[in-house]
Amino acid sequence: MRFSWEQRCRNIEEAPKKVYDILVIGGGITGACIARDAAERGFSTILLEKNDWAFGTSSRSSKLVHGGLRYLELFDFKLVFEACRERRRLLLNAPHLVWPQPFLFPVYKGDKNGLLVIAMGLWLYDILALFRNVQNHRTHGPKRILEVEPELDRERLKGGGQFYDCATDDARLTLAHVQSAHLAGASCISYAQVIDFLKDKEMLRGAKVRDTIEGKEFEVEARVVVNATGPWTDQICRMDDPQASRKCRPTKGAHIIVKRERANVRNALPVISPSDQRMLFAVPWGRYTLIGTTDTDYEGDYDTIHADRADVEYIIEAINRALPAAKITQDDVISTYAGLRPLISEEGAEGIKESQVSREHSIYESYSGLISIAGGKLTTARSMAEELVDLAARRLQERFKIEASSRCTTKNAPVYGKDGIRFPQRLDRLARNYRMDDETIRKLQLLGTGAIEVLEKVRRDLDLGEKLSEEIPYIKAEVEYAVDAEMAVTLTDFMVRRSAIYYEAEQQGLEVAEKVSAIMGKKLGWDEKERERQIEEYRRVVELSRLYKTS
Repeated sequence: MRFSWEQRCRNIEEAPKKVYDILVIGGGITGACIARDAAERGFSTILLEKNDWAFGTSSRSSKLVHGGLRYLELFDFKLVFEACRERRRLLLNAPHLVWPQPFLFPVYKGDKNGLLVIAMGLWLYDILALFRNVQNHRTHGPKRILEVEPELDRERLKGGGQFYDCATDDARLTLAHVQSAHLAGASCISYAQVIDFLKDKEMLRGAKVRDTIEGKEFEVEARVVVNATGPWTDQICRMDDPQASRKCRPTKGAHIIVKRERANVRNALPVISPSDQRMLFAVPWGRYTLIGTTDTDYEGDYDTIHADRADVEYIIEAINRALPAAKITQDDVISTYAGLRPLISEEGAEGIKESQVSREHSIYESYSGLISIAGGKLTTARSMAEELVDLAARRLQERFKIEASSRCTTKNAPVYGKDGIRFPQRLDRLARNYRMDDETIRKLQLLGTGAIEVLEKVRRDLDLGEKLSEEIPYIKAEVEYAVDAEMAVTLTDFMVRRSAIYYEAEQQGLEVAEKVSAIMGKKLGWDEKERERQIEEYRRVVELSRLYKTS
């Protein structure tokens, strides 16, 4: 599949020549799912993202696909049922990107919810999943639970429950949906910022767009315009109507990543903050542990959001309470990241704590015809998209007599990269032929069938099988593949969202930035000045993630 820079240029060239049925603004998981659903129903569709795919919230989550056990406490049974249903669909449709993750919920002396309450909650969780989870829950006494998770606080421990949700690579899950939309016929353009709307008699008829890489502007005409920009929802709504009411209450979620041996959890572990009783998670992440997230109202620059000192200290305090032997300090933090939840802003909810705001979604339609979606979560993006495209399809039929060629097909449709159940074993055998180690193969498996294309590059040129460095488990061929088939057009795209180098490498990849920029530059025609600019831009991204040391 040639989902490349060249394809992006062709899409930009063709965009002003057509009238699309649906224009989707926002290349996060929700916008990607909407574009895919619309294209698969036969609507001519264009998807625009002002940065890279999954640049915002969709690459900055806790990397979980989950039913939302803690939402039971809010009596949000509908959301939990929907999320459990969508979790199962993702596990079946994207097994290379979504995998079972055991969780352990410890209960300590003095906790407001005892073992009986936790057991009842886990039974309800299984019931709402229709008993179709990876495994049903189990409850453990203090002796058994320490066998399962030895690092817990032994003095206060009473027991707990073990259950299953799923983990994911959120950036790659989003990218795979964009690739699926492309295969279905959608025109997908990254680094394409909507700067104004086109109107005819006060009704939307498209958008004025700026290519933020080349600097040129062009117009895109469309019959229906969809706003799926997450935290940026209100900005787009006010571009349409300066008097538009507020629809989002963005809250900041920050995370830290440490080496696994420093926070040695075998299961994903709910962690209760001692300062405000909020629930965080410590999630096993290969050789690392991901810990987060915070939940605080945010009013700063959405494009430069980062974890500050207070965020990091809050997370460290919580994990050290849960794992007393860990004694995590700031020196153990390899990287940090933060994103914004696009929570819906409910009238009269100003006094409600951030963590108590509903994770449901809402769909809004303006006088001019702009359809906006806000709220929701990574797990439920597909079903949110289905609901929105149902509405867009009705508007296309009412206003333009345009009918869909089919109903929604995404419930059971494989996400790009899925292969048969024996694919991991097949890939492992092929990769061993080139003497690749376990960690490199594990990273390749996230590409799904794309990994075969990577290995084909290595077969043609054995030099491309070389790792970027001894400590970084990515090979040169993956950089070329990201440019050729994943529309990576900047160094930061590869370092942050096509790989996890930014999150996991000791120096966050600064030591290999020059090598990666040289490989990308050869494919994209960068001269030495442009390669240096790309490295400097990535350096600024890394510096942003380290501001907690001084802020």
